[in-house]
Amino acid sequence: MNGSKFRQRWQIPLFVLLLTGAFLAGFALRSGGSRSGQLLQAPQSVPLPVEPTPSIGETTSLHPYATISAIAERVGPTVVGIATRERAYDWFYGTVEKGGVGSGVIFDPAGYILTNDHVVAGASTIIVTLADGRQLTGEVVGTDPSMDLAVVKVKATGLTPALFGDSDALRVGELAVAIGNPLGLEFQRSVTAGIISALNRTIETDDGKILENLIQTDAPINPGNSGGPLVNAKGEVIAINSAKAQAAEGMGFAIPISQARPIVEEILAYGQVRRPWLGIYAAAINREVSAYFDLPEKEGVVALDVYRGSPADIAGIKPGDVITRVGSQSIRTMSEFTAALTRLKVGDKVQLGLSRHGRPLKVTAVLAPRPNR
Repeated sequence: MNGSKFRQRWQIPLFVLLLTGAFLAGFALRSGGSRSGQLLQAPQSVPLPVEPTPSIGETTSLHPYATISAIAERVGPTVVGIATRERAYDWFYGTVEKGGVGSGVIFDPAGYILTNDHVVAGASTIIVTLADGRQLTGEVVGTDPSMDLAVVKVKATGLTPALFGDSDALRVGELAVAIGNPLGLEFQRSVTAGIISALNRTIETDDGKILENLIQTDAPINPGNSGGPLVNAKGEVIAINSAKAQAAEGMGFAIPISQARPIVEEILAYGQVRRPWLGIYAAAINREVSAYFDLPEKEGVVALDVYRGSPADIAGIKPGDVITRVGSQSIRTMSEFTAALTRLKVGDKVQLGLSRHGRPLKVTAVLAPRPNR
């Protein structure tokens, strides 16, 4: 979207890169076919790391107030460069090839890499550069465009994986360290530092995509950082860098790892993301909704309609019910409601707290796959 204030992708025509001696020249093109035809057969279960491993440094954990240099030393080997080619049409030159540059983070020793969807979307070739200088062909395992996440696989073993932290426990003002490849591999694994500036931000990107519940940081993020990790003081990945504000300095945005984790697990198990579906049409309480349903609540999320035969219908949710809690999380806004559901999986049993005409209720719903409508 031309008028968007947020930029994600860095792309320039390939012939310009060639003239400037950029690193994309000479990459071998991957065999053709549709994006769906490029999905790899993923293992049924690849455990995501949650505990530090002794292979990184001399100890199994970092002090929560470790130096930035110690954090960079721990996380740097897990960060990769991602270079892509794709064919596009130019009004002056006709069909040309464009090169894109982004970052990624290894999360499994078998070669699984987490990055942004916009880094690899539409690519005919993906070249992954490891910290040791090796360049390997990457294949897309699966993507989730709505969350701007993708999993890429390279044929390698024994790689150093990153450690995933708990983004739900973040507080504004905490240390945030970004590691990535701003402006290309010439500046690979650049380290910038700042703080967590805000939580639960919503932005519209330059391609019109709405991203919600993002982490805002003032750690400098530039084109090419997309897909790289945002790291806490323990050296744990807490988010995936995704976008920056074009008209302001010190405003970068990253996807919380708590939202990314279930997406990654779905992609690894099924090659795609099955969305958990409750089966309600919901909205935040406002003056009109409150008047229509005669609601005593001033804030929250109300079920405007319930799809027949849906998990919500089976659980007994009715139009006009106010959802006050999803599991252990209290719900006051649509963003909180959406984020709570995002953390769940198809088949999960979730207890919902409701308010019906001011009377508290509890129901249990079994989430189903979102139907293709």
